[in-house]
Amino acid sequence: GPFAPHSSLHENTLSRGREAMLVASVAGATIAAGALYLYTTRESSPAKRLIAESKRLFRKKAYEASLAAATEACQLAADGSQHRTALLHLAALHHAMNRFDDSLATLDKVEAVVTDDLDLVPLLHARAEVLEAADRPLELAAEQLARARDVRRRAAGPESMEAAYAAFNLARVLTLQSQKAEDAAALLQQAESLVLEAHGIALAAGDATQAATFVDEILELLTADSAACATASQLRAAYLEASGEEWSPKPLDVLIVGAGASGVGMGILLTKVFRLRPQRVLLVERGGGVGESFLRWPREMRFISPSFNQQGWTKSFDLNSIAHGTSPAYTLHAQHPSGTQYADYINEIAEAAKLNVQLRTEVLSVAPIDGGGFNVRVRAAGEEVTKRSRYVVWAAGEFQYPREGGDCVGGAELCLHNSRVSSWASLDGDERVVIGGYESGVDAAVNLAKAGKQATVLASTATWNVQTVDPSSELAPYTADRLREVTAEGFSPSPKLLAPLRVQRVERAPEGGFNVVAAWKASDNPLPLPDGLRKPFVTRAESTARWLAEQEGGDAAPFASLGTITPPGAEGSEVVLHTAQPPVLCTGFEGSVASVARNLFAFADEADEAKGCLCGAAMLTDDDESTAVPGVFLVGPSVSHGDLSFCFVYKFRQRFGIVADKICRGLGRDTAAAVAECRKTNMYLDDLSCCVGSCGTC
Repeated sequence: GPFAPHSSLHENTLSRGREAMLVASVAGATIAAGALYLYTTRESSPAKRLIAESKRLFRKKAYEASLAAATEACQLAADGSQHRTALLHLAALHHAMNRFDDSLATLDKVEAVVTDDLDLVPLLHARAEVLEAADRPLELAAEQLARARDVRRRAAGPESMEAAYAAFNLARVLTLQSQKAEDAAALLQQAESLVLEAHGIALAAGDATQAATFVDEILELLTADSAACATASQLRAAYLEASGEEWSPKPLDVLIVGAGASGVGMGILLTKVFRLRPQRVLLVERGGGVGESFLRWPREMRFISPSFNQQGWTKSFDLNSIAHGTSPAYTLHAQHPSGTQYADYINEIAEAAKLNVQLRTEVLSVAPIDGGGFNVRVRAAGEEVTKRSRYVVWAAGEFQYPREGGDCVGGAELCLHNSRVSSWASLDGDERVVIGGYESGVDAAVNLAKAGKQATVLASTATWNVQTVDPSSELAPYTADRLREVTAEGFSPSPKLLAPLRVQRVERAPEGGFNVVAAWKASDNPLPLPDGLRKPFVTRAESTARWLAEQEGGDAAPFASLGTITPPGAEGSEVVLHTAQPPVLCTGFEGSVASVARNLFAFADEADEAKGCLCGAAMLTDDDESTAVPGVFLVGPSVSHGDLSFCFVYKFRQRFGIVADKICRGLGRDTAAAVAECRKTNMYLDDLSCCVGSCGTC
């Protein structure tokens, strides 16, 4: 928010107001907000009362009413000083609400009425702040700060603390600019010269603490690239001179484990909406690229939720988008993106957001520190190092952690998990037994059939007939459509769907190949929709009739369009299927949380089979914080609350704002405006009652 950091800056002289603003700028506070108070006087006027009312309304989160009061104050301001004050206040409001174009336009109006060079300084700082927040080219912000530096050096002298602060502010933006510029070395050299100038002035003025602060701020911004190394060594020496201590980096604000959909989405929200500095939010990814898990999908696998760029016409946006204002449908021109396509989308928006991502970095341990924060031990380039962070967000996902151990199916080591398949068409043989009948099992069967391979699916539930209001617990329409295609009359080889069966074990067959041993379960009872418009995929009676006709040598033609055979069997009786190839496990994913982060979370009762995908779920607070280790948060498809599963992108992205809000409040940030923005864009789902009844889960 624009007011809280500067609530004590009600100064009645320009010099004291400027000094307070400059000190605040070194601490990283919002300069535009500080400008609100430069011209505050003790006199009462209609404009001043409206500005005070506007501030009050903003604190009450009545943002539009706050803007209306500020606009009226601009209209009623009686003289030049009051008019500047009102305009600066209005510009800061627009800035706080991320209306950057409006803020810049208002600041242009301020410059049009400024007659004294000194009055330009807060305006130029405010404009630089807005340009940087709006992700405009940093050279534009640097131009504003260079102008401000010239004014301050002329007014106060080149050896004054005014000149030191001006040099530092310009050095900071040039350092940021160097991280994305081709002429990085030249920009860093200029930044180094400026910050050492500020450092020297502060030492000469007897303020060693401020001299160290100047250098520390720039060192925190520097990246580990080769161009920055020389600069870093000289600045470290300057810091030692001022402080008497060796420089060491501050703890990160947030360390995000994983740079996939949830990690990148969370990083963008923290830095672009909640305005944490990108250098203070680090994403570590053990793979070689952003979106690594999606790059490992089978070539034929697609998103089951459709992408469509409906933003601007509805209150929602693309179901598969991880950040408001982006759309895989628009970026990729694909309705059901492949894994490779989606990884391209994630990588593109991560680069556009200038996220701080460290690849090929594996997290080895996360250990709480007495007094708060965490030591995160990582391995990168063969070396182990420890990174400190105030908060940790676990976003490592599920796909790289398949459920394929002996607790899944006896003999699982003889099988091939679907996540290990690079392409269904390239698998050996012309037939496969598929164990598991939910999305991944049916996807495998469809793609095997399209590759000309006979697939036999063994499912504990006839998922193709399950009808629920929860999109997480029935086949997606996209999946059902594709299954109808490969089971339609005339398609060959049509997959065989057997359910309800519980696979007990997989064995090597004496004659070669493998035997899959399963037992019949009690009959399923699919749930028809009340209006009967949705027909079951195939009824048990129809499929049984077809099977009996085939077994008895009768005419099975009337049943040809059914495409599936479900042999009848008494509950508990065994079925043995022989296959020449390793069976395919489509048994889901253990997930990274249960696999490598068990010490960071408590878990629900894993013995409760009825919980399905919620079985063994991580226990979380209402803010998606670990109940076992405060300060560790979970985002992504592993998030669940009670019987609500957030396994789709459009579900789990709505919890990003909840996590960001809790973290940023813990960092001492005013989050009111950011939360309002998240609510406006459907990225802050805190009322889970909306997820029950109308849609089953969010």
